[in-house]
Amino acid sequence: MIVDVRGERGGSASVEAAVLAVVFGLLIAFAIAGGRLVAAEAATDHAARSASRLASLQRDAATATAVARDGAALSLAEQGLQCVALDVAVDTSGFARPSGTAASVNATVRCAVSWADLGLPGAPGTRTVESTFASPLDQWREKSR
Repeated sequence: MIVDVRGERGGSASVEAAVLAVVFGLLIAFAIAGGRLVAAEAATDHAARSASRLASLQRDAATATAVARDGAALSLAEQGLQCVALDVAVDTSGFARPSGTAASVNATVRCAVSWADLGLPGAPGTRTVESTFASPLDQWREKSR
C-alpha cells in the first residue's frame, strides 16, 4: 500500500492557534507585570519624596515620623497603588542636631506589589519595591519645647 503524503501540511491549524494563544497570553502577562513594576517604582519614589519632605517641615521627630508615614500612605493611595504590605521607615536622627548644623530626614518606603492575579507560571506572588529619599532640615528651624 502506497500513501501519498504530498498534500499533508504536517499539523493542524487549531493546534497551532492554541500554541500561539498561550504564547501571546504569556507575553501580555509579562508586559502587564513589567508595567505594574515600573508604575510601582515610580509611585514608591514619589511617596518617599513626599514622606521625607513632609517630615522635614515638622518641629520634632515624633511628629515628623507620624506625618511621614501618613503622607507616604496617602501618596500611594492617590496614585492608585495597592500595597500588599507597606513599610515606611523614617530616620529622624537629624532632629537631635543643634541649630545651625546641617541635617536631613531620610524616608524609606517599601511596598509589596501583588502579582498573584497575573497567572504567570513561576512568578512570585509579590514583588517588593523600595525607595529612599533624604530631605534637608532647615538649619535655623525653631524647635518645639
